[in-house]
Amino acid sequence: MTTFTTLYADLSPRATVRRLFRTRLGRFLTAYLEMTLSMLVGMGLFGAVWDGVWPGLTARPDAMALTMAFDMTVGMAAWMWVRGHAARHIAEMSGVMVLPFLVLLCPYWLGVLAGDALLTWGHVAMFALMAAYLAWRPHTSHTTLPVTRNVQSPRSHAARLSSVLLVGGAVLALAGGILHPHDEPPNSHAAVFAEYAHSTDWVWVHDLQFLSAALVVAGFLVLGRALQRLGAAPTLVRLGDAAAAATVALIAVNMAVDGIALKRAVDAWAAALPEDRAPRFAAAEAVRWLEWGVNSFFTILLGVTLLMFAAALLRQAHLGSRVRLAGVTGALAGGLLIVNGLAVGAHGFEPGALPLVATGLYIVMALGIPALDRSVGAPVPPQSPASRHQPAPR
Repeated sequence: MTTFTTLYADLSPRATVRRLFRTRLGRFLTAYLEMTLSMLVGMGLFGAVWDGVWPGLTARPDAMALTMAFDMTVGMAAWMWVRGHAARHIAEMSGVMVLPFLVLLCPYWLGVLAGDALLTWGHVAMFALMAAYLAWRPHTSHTTLPVTRNVQSPRSHAARLSSVLLVGGAVLALAGGILHPHDEPPNSHAAVFAEYAHSTDWVWVHDLQFLSAALVVAGFLVLGRALQRLGAAPTLVRLGDAAAAATVALIAVNMAVDGIALKRAVDAWAAALPEDRAPRFAAAEAVRWLEWGVNSFFTILLGVTLLMFAAALLRQAHLGSRVRLAGVTGALAGGLLIVNGLAVGAHGFEPGALPLVATGLYIVMALGIPALDRSVGAPVPPQSPASRHQPAPR
C-alpha cells in the first residue's frame, strides 16, 4: 500500500511539473524566461525615463542600439542580483548582451550596415548568445545567506503594517488623481483654470490626496522601526525619517496652495468682469507657478525618502530575494521621483509616464517589505574560550 501511494504521489501533475523544472532543460527555460522578462522590464522602465529626460536620445539608430542595450542589461543585471547570482555571472551575462551591438556598430559607422539591420541583427545575436551562454554555463541556482531568527522574542508585525500603510497611501493617491479634474492639458492655463473653476469637489479631493501622503509617510516611519529592529544602519533610518517629515510638511503646503489658494484664484478669475479678468488671470498664474515650485521640491524629497529606505533595505540584502527586490525597486522609484520633481520645476505639469512607473515600482517595493517580519535577527552568542579551541565535528 505504501509503495502504490508513493507511486501515485510521484505521478501527480504537481510532482511532474516540479521534476520538470529540476531538470537541466527546465532550469534553462526558466532562466531564459526570467532574463527575457527582466530585459523587457528594464527597456520599458528606462525607456520612460529617457522619453522624459532626453526625448531625442534615440533618434539615431546607433544611439537607440546602445540605449536599448544599456536598458535591457541593467534590468537583467538587477534581477540576477535579486535572485542571488554571483557577481561574476552577472558581469559575464552583461557582456554577452552588450557584445553584439558593439560589434555591429563598426560596420554601421562604416556605412556597410543599415540602421534597421543594426537593431534587428543586434537583438537576434543578443538573444542567441544569451541562450548559448545559459546552455554552456548553467548558473540558474541562486544562493541566499541563512537568515537568523530570534525565537526568544515574538514575531514583529511592523513591516506588514508598513506595507499596508504604503500600499493604502498609494491606492488613495491613485484615487485622488482619478477624481482630480484632468481633462485639459495642465500647462494650458486658460483651459485648465476654467476646468478647475467648475469643479465642485476640489477641496475634499485635495484633502484625500493629503491623507494619502500622510499614510505613505507613516508607512515609512514604521518601516524605519522595523529596520532598526533588524540592526539597519541608524544613519540611513534617521535620514529617511527626516526626509519623510520634510516631505509631509511640503505636501501640506502644496495642498494648501493647490487645494485652497489656486481654487480661490481661479474662481475669482472666472467670476470677474471683463476688465478685471487679465489681472485675475495673472494672479491665478502666480499661484500656479508657486504650486510648481512646492510640488517640485516635495516630489524630490519623496524620492530622497525612498532612496534612504531603499538603501537601508539593500543593506539587509542577505535576508532574501524579496528584500533585495524591495530595495532595488525602491531605489528605482526614488530616482524616477527625483527626475520627475526636477522636470516639474523646469517645465510644469507636463503629461508623462514617469509618475505612473514610479508608483508601480513603489508598490512592488511595499509588497516585498513584509518579508522583514520573518527575518528578525538575533545576535550570535559569543563563544567561550574552550569552545573556540574545540575541533570541529567530522
